[in-house]
Amino acid sequence: MDAVHLLRCIRRYRRKRHLKVLSDMRFHMRHLRDTSNPFEASDVVFQGLYRLTKDLARAAIEELRPLLAVGQRVTHIPIEIKVLCALHFYGQGSYQRSLRSDSQVPLSQPSVSRAIKEVTEGLNSPQILGKWIVFPQGKNGRTEAIQKNYQATGIPGVLGYVAGTHVSIKAPREEEHLYFNTKNYHSIHPQIVCDSDLKITNVLSRYPGSADVSYVWANSGVRQRVMDIWARGERCWLLGDSDYPHEPWLQTPILSAEEGTLEAQYTQYHIKARSAVERCIGLLKGRFRCLLLAQKLEYQPRKACLFTNACCVLHNMCVLGGVPYVEDEVHLDDGKDVVPVQQGDRAMLDEARAVQEKTAKVVIALFVPFVVPVTALIISCVSLVETPIISMADGTLSVASAILSLALISLLQTHIIHALK
Repeated sequence: MDAVHLLRCIRRYRRKRHLKVLSDMRFHMRHLRDTSNPFEASDVVFQGLYRLTKDLARAAIEELRPLLAVGQRVTHIPIEIKVLCALHFYGQGSYQRSLRSDSQVPLSQPSVSRAIKEVTEGLNSPQILGKWIVFPQGKNGRTEAIQKNYQATGIPGVLGYVAGTHVSIKAPREEEHLYFNTKNYHSIHPQIVCDSDLKITNVLSRYPGSADVSYVWANSGVRQRVMDIWARGERCWLLGDSDYPHEPWLQTPILSAEEGTLEAQYTQYHIKARSAVERCIGLLKGRFRCLLLAQKLEYQPRKACLFTNACCVLHNMCVLGGVPYVEDEVHLDDGKDVVPVQQGDRAMLDEARAVQEKTAKVVIALFVPFVVPVTALIISCVSLVETPIISMADGTLSVASAILSLALISLLQTHIIHALK
């Protein structure tokens, strides 16, 4: 036997051995998939692994079923395993190598990659993205949203709350400088709008990390939408922080307001109300940790944008499904970028300030009518007793003094009402 023939026999043997190993591995992985059922895990373990409850996970699987390709091979991966594989990746923020080791999702490295890609594209399809992330539609829908936000915050006319955040990515191969943000890492810059229930009503995951919030806002579809609503005569707006430009349909806080003024009180209400979007982003990143800074997405910008949209869809599923969250799921977002704000033209700015002042007056006026009934009630109660009503360290406050104090409150109310007019 010559050397060439011997070498061919060795290669043929090695090839057969390699194919045998692959066949055994495929059989083993298929056996694991057939015999293991992730839904048999306890509710706590299941939600810890996949972030959704079992019922929501089944609902997500059924919604994605028409969009995911069904394999024809004997060793094809069931759709249930594909979806759970992607949910595990979104929720744990782990890379594919650590995800592959999860015994509940027994997949090889290439299979994990394909499953995440298919599920992510499915969650970004118009029929799913458009179903779960919806900005208030129609006048009735907007009225309902305004009333719900008013009940939660006390500020009238609020359609929602807007803020930007950063999702860390690896340095892209092309136009790397555009994705390097002011916090000194590469990212995309999604813009999120939510309501008081922390439900996301609009998400824009298109722009690189170097884009400031005013640029993202100026080029967003939601800005054009609220502008059109304003042009039709509906006086409603979004709330944004001081990084955003002040527009009639986008109200920002008055940071220079003097203490004790209506503007200062309005700003306090504004900041408290707008904290909803910060909590929303914190819950989104805490629940789906692939979006955290520490879990840098090892993907190009386009895929990172798709991941962000997919996690927003799943976030709304959890909110609408009433999925409880624990404290360690809430992530406090990193500090805000300090970016220059480009103001609109003078006419727009004046109109926005007028709306802002009117809103501040309305917020205060809502509480003024309660002063008169309360004052009358206290005076009636005081007239029934002959003893001092309040004890103090240096003596007592007489009934006459109490009535005088209440009279001063009534006089103060008159001045407030006059100022509002």
